[in-house]
Amino acid sequence: MTLPIGRLVPYRMFSGVENMSLDHMLQESVDQSQQMTLRFYGWSKPTLSLGYFQSYQERNSHGPSGSVLSVRRSTGGGCLVHHHELTYSLIIPQDLGSIGPRLDLYQQVHHCIRQALKYVGVLVKPFSQTQGGQCGQRNCDQFLCFQRRTADDLILNGYKVVGSAQRKSRASLLQHGSLLLDSSQYAFELPGVNDLVTHSVDFEQIMVAIADNLADLFSVKLREADFLDQEIVRAAEIADQRYGNERWLHRR
Repeated sequence: MTLPIGRLVPYRMFSGVENMSLDHMLQESVDQSQQMTLRFYGWSKPTLSLGYFQSYQERNSHGPSGSVLSVRRSTGGGCLVHHHELTYSLIIPQDLGSIGPRLDLYQQVHHCIRQALKYVGVLVKPFSQTQGGQCGQRNCDQFLCFQRRTADDLILNGYKVVGSAQRKSRASLLQHGSLLLDSSQYAFELPGVNDLVTHSVDFEQIMVAIADNLADLFSVKLREADFLDQEIVRAAEIADQRYGNERWLHRR
């Protein structure tokens, strides 16, 4: 049986505004193409991203990140300090008219990440399987997303190291999330995987393992395809209209 082709956008580092605009552009593309798309990326400068529903004034409540650039996501949840991390975005086609986020997707993707981490010798658990983790959501009033807990967030030695968020569009669902690799001086209270294990992990190995696991999950063959010139142009338009626009950043 010939497997359908999914798109794998290779790892690159961009600014916060560029990353959010590129994710948005890719979701528009999947709305049209109905082709599952997976992207890995990093952040060219430390960046604080506000959740869609967070007030901009809240960013002043976290002193260590006060000097970094800010961007507002299209997804909900708490604030993230993006620095030493591996970020992914997965966009899957959905039937027209389907409503809201999908818990099953959140669980399945986190399971794929969990298995990828196991492959490099890092054993994480969903929060629901940790001691004291049966209460569902915990610390939901915390400003930083990685100080919050939901049942399927991935925990290592008591610390959250993987969390994700979703956005539904006309005909697709985007889920993007972060794997903390090392602590940042802008969020020193949040250790990364390398701070919590006795060996250094290779994030390139983790990327390959996640991609393989997701390809198996969705029964697709991933084919690498970098951004086209017209996609970069469209992302720049989105940046001007939304993620690089002060009105968007200060909308709440």
